[in-house]
Amino acid sequence: MMQSKGKITRENAMDIIRRFAREYRKTLGRAPAEIIIVGGGSIMLNYKFRDTTQDFDVILQAASGIKDVISKFADENNLPRDWMNTDFIKTASYSDVLIEISRHFCWLNNQTLEIRTVSGVYLIAMKMIAHRDYRNDISDAIGILIEEAEAGNHYSYDEIEAAYYKLYHKFPDDETRDQFRVITSLSIDELQRQYAFWKDMESSVEMQMITYIEDGVKINTKNVKEVAARIREKMNQNK
Repeated sequence: MMQSKGKITRENAMDIIRRFAREYRKTLGRAPAEIIIVGGGSIMLNYKFRDTTQDFDVILQAASGIKDVISKFADENNLPRDWMNTDFIKTASYSDVLIEISRHFCWLNNQTLEIRTVSGVYLIAMKMIAHRDYRNDISDAIGILIEEAEAGNHYSYDEIEAAYYKLYHKFPDDETRDQFRVITSLSIDELQRQYAFWKDMESSVEMQMITYIEDGVKINTKNVKEVAARIREKMNQNK
């Protein structure tokens, strides 16, 4: 059982998923279910550079009672109530096509519960549309590019843009397009340096935002990008 709420780790992730599967079967029997894990959880399951995730962003294809099982399991296992974040489908990163392009990860409950994930160019496309440099979006995209390149999969910008268009039926904005054209042209060594740079940048911005919130600054979905931009501007001025 996890000792503190908020983190799912590489070490405990599959144990949590397996125990949840047992609880699902105990409550809902052999009702078939499909759980598609995307975002940071999918990165952690498919790549080595991510060690933790706050939650699993999921798309559920299951009996209606599964959300009650998710909440009950959270309460009994010291997990956040949204450890399986079903609200992901309300975000800009969601696409119906994710169901189609997801890949089998594992079977549980005698092949009645399937875990599926998203990887490769589609995960990068999801990070591109989110494009929050106060979270892990840019560093995650670079981390995926590094590990895929090390495995012999050198993704071009055109391949990533095609995946983006397939998911969202539009092209990236000019700023994102130009940024990722540069990123995809880099060598592995250069990507590793960029990964370190963006991890440090994202962490610094996020920590400053936490400080702002603790000091009483109101930060919400409407102003978060503007606040992050001001923080980056101050960081650049102080260099």
